[in-house]
Amino acid sequence: MSSHVIRDEHLEPLLRTASWMPRDLRAAHRYEVADHAELGAGDLLLVVAAVGGPASGERMFVPVRGEPSGAVTEARGEGAHGLAAVRRVLTGARLRTTRGGYVDFRRAPSAPAGQVRSLPFDQGWSSNSLSLVEVDGSPYIHKTYRRLTGAVHEPELLRLMSGTGHTPEWTGDYTYTDPVHGTRHPVGVLYRHVPGRGIDAPLRENLRSLWPRLTDGTAPEQLVRSHLLPLEAGLRTAGRFLRAFHRDLSARLGAPATGYPVADALARSSARLAELARADAPLPREARNAAFDALAAELSALEIEFTDRTTTVGAGPCHGDLHLSHLLYSDAAVGAWRMSVIDLSTPALSPDDPGYAAQSPLQDLVAVQRALEYFTADEAAFESARRLGIDSAETMNGSLDGAPGLPPAQRAVLHSVFHTAGIWRERVLRLLLGPASGSPLRRLLYLRRLLHELGYNHDHARPYHAAIDLRHALALASPAPTTYART
Repeated sequence: MSSHVIRDEHLEPLLRTASWMPRDLRAAHRYEVADHAELGAGDLLLVVAAVGGPASGERMFVPVRGEPSGAVTEARGEGAHGLAAVRRVLTGARLRTTRGGYVDFRRAPSAPAGQVRSLPFDQGWSSNSLSLVEVDGSPYIHKTYRRLTGAVHEPELLRLMSGTGHTPEWTGDYTYTDPVHGTRHPVGVLYRHVPGRGIDAPLRENLRSLWPRLTDGTAPEQLVRSHLLPLEAGLRTAGRFLRAFHRDLSARLGAPATGYPVADALARSSARLAELARADAPLPREARNAAFDALAAELSALEIEFTDRTTTVGAGPCHGDLHLSHLLYSDAAVGAWRMSVIDLSTPALSPDDPGYAAQSPLQDLVAVQRALEYFTADEAAFESARRLGIDSAETMNGSLDGAPGLPPAQRAVLHSVFHTAGIWRERVLRLLLGPASGSPLRRLLYLRRLLHELGYNHDHARPYHAAIDLRHALALASPAPTTYART
């Protein structure tokens, strides 16, 4: 039991200035300690509740360093607190909290023993806390989760996927058990560090090095094919890896065959589309209207395809929030990539979990496709802006409505850059995801994600990114929209 007394007023300066604090929690009227445990001398594990505001009642896991005065400072993973938590994981332990709850530390059977020390590590911005530690001479990532709401399945997924070679090696984790409701909340995990970079890095380097080769008279199809040759083997390897990851994930979860709830997805898409169509946005009106017409036509076509069907084959576990940066690669040999996937966010692990059927490996393919759409459009907007000497917001809008305000020569430059970027994107998708496919479920999931992202960009006043969404909504009006096979 902890002997420290934590005063609520000491939380204010800590939490109000925390860079990781999301907007809804920052807007709380005040914060109060809901529970805490003592990890070591002065090192505390706090459960903090937001009071008032849009997230009132939501709780956060906040490791701190307590002072005799009652003041607290955030305890980062690279300090003494992080090492104390890692040592607890490596030995296994249970801590009793002041309110009668528990913090349980669990170790893997293969967890190492030996000296633990911090290593330099730049985690960048993250809603979670990550640090790099060395245990017995090998590097490990120590990750803690700050929000106690939502389904955090990553520690259990890493444990279940141990030995597949597709995810980092799980070493241990710890959970907080609420003394009132008995609910268990993952709050930390330790896994072996996987060296490498996200595949977004070589793709960005490749596309940016393509631009100097794009000149008047260049045949973009031939240029793109030759320029992507150095990445072909790696992208095909990444595609095979993703297929194998989905197979192993399904097998390790013992996932039974189930039908994806298309009726519910169609209804939700219809409601969201109607809501967004009524909203206003500072984008070219004629192009925006045409984009929403294309979205409505695609939704109608899908409703016809799924007539009299409430479900369809294709449900199953997935990564859940796949970004290009989550697909790590390292060069094991010239032209060969060794792959791993990180930050698993699978929505549901068991058929008993709500939302289990409403997930599909196709979601990961759609996520990759949408990530590449954002990435290539952004790069094309900046390259065309550089060539024309104008702002990238203007070139992005020009790619949406044809840039009627630009002289013909400048419009030709804009078209050439965006057209070449589109050819490059489609080639990357084919290498990564395989031959094109017209799966209705994949199209439905694509539509849902596009509407979700369009809604997010609208709600957060991001017209530049909304223009990217509408560009690809317009592409749905083509006679044969490009889709990609399930990996």
